[in-house]
Amino acid sequence: MHLTASLLTAVSSIGYVSAVGVSSRESCDTDKLDSATFFYPITVDGTTVFDVAKATKRGVCDIGRENLMADVEIIPNVGQSIRIPPQVCEPDNETCLLSGPGTRNCVLGGPRLYYTQRGDTYAKIAGRLNMTVSSLTSGNETSATEQLPVGQFVKVPLCDPSECVIQPFQMSSKVVYKDLADRYGSTVGQIISLSPTYNYSNGANAASPDPSISIPVNCTLLDSDYDVLG
Repeated sequence: MHLTASLLTAVSSIGYVSAVGVSSRESCDTDKLDSATFFYPITVDGTTVFDVAKATKRGVCDIGRENLMADVEIIPNVGQSIRIPPQVCEPDNETCLLSGPGTRNCVLGGPRLYYTQRGDTYAKIAGRLNMTVSSLTSGNETSATEQLPVGQFVKVPLCDPSECVIQPFQMSSKVVYKDLADRYGSTVGQIISLSPTYNYSNGANAASPDPSISIPVNCTLLDSDYDVLG
């Protein structure tokens, strides 16, 4: 078998990265990690969860799950406090992130309306709903990357016939909405639509009950021959 120079370079790079990762894990001294849990106040408008992760040397997904966040890409408000978990040898900066706009041209089961969050664009909303951007912006002149006003309703195309089962869910374990969407067969955007004013747990800041939300479960097409209700 013959390998091209570029492929050999790629293989070498992968091997190097893997070796660095193993070396980093092996050299991590847990005694030197910051084991403190504390609150990071948001005092500057526009501060993102990624900024908080960088400032505190934590993984953005570790912070997201510690605070039961809907999505780490939602920009916190000034005055909010983010609970910072203990430092770990392998910070998680990947498993809670959405990969981008999806492939569907409609949403299974609903809801019909999506409620915009801080920092939302049509591209981000499409990713949360596993939809193409063009399906969501049909007939709309707004750019896919232009930030949308907070608290506005965006009409979502629905697949007909399709359905979801709606169930109550108590956020008692360290999860983000992506974990729930993957587990229960729905999307982050659908969960946001059912609990539109929730973005993270206030219970992280006080001895209050675990938050309860509604989640769509087992969202599915009822017929392979379906219409799109725009």
